Amino acid sequence: MDALLAWRRRTEEKGRIWPFLSIFFLILVLHLVAILLFARGFLLTKTELPYYSKCSDISQSPCFQPPHSLPLSDKRDTPHRHPNINNERCWTKPAIDRLVIIVLDALRFDFVAPSCLFEDKKPWMDKLQVLHKLASREGSSARIFKAIADPPTTTLQRLKGLTTGGLPTFIDVGNSFGAPAILEDNLISQLAQNGKRVVMMGDDTWLQLFPHHFNECYPFPSFNVKDLHTVDNGCTKHLFPSLYEGDWDVLIAHFLGVDHAGHIFGVNSIPMVEKLEQYNIILEAIVDGLESQSGPGGLHENTLLLVMGDHGQTINGDHGGGNAEEVETAIFAMGLKKPPSALMLECDTSSCPLDSDGGIVCISSIQQLDFAATVSALLGVPFPFGSIGCVNSELYALAAGTWNSEGSVRGICQNNSSTGAWMQNYVNVLCINSWQVKRYIDVYSTSSVIGFSNEDLLHLSALYAQAAEMNLMLYKNESCLTSLPDLRMQIDAYFSFLESVAELARSKWTQFNEKTMGIGFGMMLISLLVHLLAIRRLGKLCGVYIVSHARSGISFGLTFSCLIVAIRACSFLSNSYILEEGKVTIFLAATTGMLNLRYSIIKKKMLLEVGIIRWLSFIFVNTFTGGWVCSLDLDSQIFY
Repeated sequence: MDALLAWRRRTEEKGRIWPFLSIFFLILVLHLVAILLFARGFLLTKTELPYYSKCSDISQSPCFQPPHSLPLSDKRDTPHRHPNINNERCWTKPAIDRLVIIVLDALRFDFVAPSCLFEDKKPWMDKLQVLHKLASREGSSARIFKAIADPPTTTLQRLKGLTTGGLPTFIDVGNSFGAPAILEDNLISQLAQNGKRVVMMGDDTWLQLFPHHFNECYPFPSFNVKDLHTVDNGCTKHLFPSLYEGDWDVLIAHFLGVDHAGHIFGVNSIPMVEKLEQYNIILEAIVDGLESQSGPGGLHENTLLLVMGDHGQTINGDHGGGNAEEVETAIFAMGLKKPPSALMLECDTSSCPLDSDGGIVCISSIQQLDFAATVSALLGVPFPFGSIGCVNSELYALAAGTWNSEGSVRGICQNNSSTGAWMQNYVNVLCINSWQVKRYIDVYSTSSVIGFSNEDLLHLSALYAQAAEMNLMLYKNESCLTSLPDLRMQIDAYFSFLESVAELARSKWTQFNEKTMGIGFGMMLISLLVHLLAIRRLGKLCGVYIVSHARSGISFGLTFSCLIVAIRACSFLSNSYILEEGKVTIFLAATTGMLNLRYSIIKKKMLLEVGIIRWLSFIFVNTFTGGWVCSLDLDSQIFY
């Protein structure tokens, strides 16, 4: 009888426990769903496609059509009967022969733009005077652009975005200190595959991203931020001799002094001003060297110079996030072969203020997303497969070769005006540009697990179909009387499609889904509350009680340590945290150590260890104080 009663009690207890086990299982499922929802909104991911653009791909494009001047009977076999369309050009006709890219890391927009554009003049403004003079020179084919970068604004992600024409995600920021080689299609790879000789010097991040793409490479270590001069001196050492050599097509020089000066001293400091003044002298020497060889038959007769930043920086010298100071940088573009001034596109006078010398400096705007597509079009290489940028009209027009319509994909009517011929040529380029972006979106949607919604794809398809239909009607006109308003409407149609793609991509790859994150976080809090209530209820049923704080042995130190770990975990929610991670970690560790030291002194525990720590602290403080006194002259140069 006793055994039967015991068995019955065990059965009743199991009957009471099983419902709670079911509840715990459901809580586990709820945890997993909450984590997945939060991760989906926070950990933005993008699938990298293993496809590369080729010159032969253009034959699949609707833009590949014969000139109007050919008889209809000849149009079907044009690719065979007109070898210049296939052999002398790839996707677009090369508009420049050589390209010089000077990257000034962390170049703020107000480092380049005239101070008259801003309400207050700061000490670091108007230091790059040579760029103002060139942009304001009468008849000059030079212009200053405000370049808008997409976050994250760390060097690796910006170089990746500039060369691929895509949008790196925030999840890539962790690779900033161990850059893996870029495997997806990119501008540097296209240059190498199409016979362009590329020379690089400066920041070694380029070599990490493109380890086998340069004909010559002079890398210098980039993460010693206290060193303001080694990388810059290495650049100038190799840059100036290279300007007089003919064994390259694209030259890249990446300077780091401004970035390092910002990290150590901040923007409002004498070292920053001195570095900008040094850059002004270097840029003036570069321009003089290029112009001295820009005459007919010269080495740089048809060279384009680009001076640009990869991102901006805050007043404290930080970058990585998405505020205005970090995403606004500059591009200065100058064509050595000047197009006729009468052929230049009209400049918006509202963006042409007078500089300090009374010259007119026109300021345009460009998205860094458009860099890869524009440079590819200028050099005549295929656009990177994953590029979603648009060929910028003003930067494209600075190259004199874009005003020469010979060898275009489609014929340009010879009796058109010069401006009309340029716009028709630009329409051809945008046609190829839009076709390539549409191809990428279609392939990405079918290849990626997390693609675009059907509604978004239908909207993009409708915009592209509208632009393609207008283009077809435009080129059915055999009379060569296409009006400028018709060409502008065609350009606007392509712009509408390309801007919609860029906006959609930014919403998917660079903007956190706060709604999904909030739902996931709320579900996690609710599940934790239910979990706690279930544990308390189960404890009462099983005769187990939760002991008090004092009796449980949970000390203040343990509670504080858990709090420190929680703060460290939450700090990763900051986009710019990667730049200050080391400082925050050291601070939290030091704070925990000091509190434990105070506790040991009060409780008179581990006195030997406390004495050792106090002596070490005394030695370190005196050492640092001595170093601070020795460097007082340099530190006193900072403005306050």
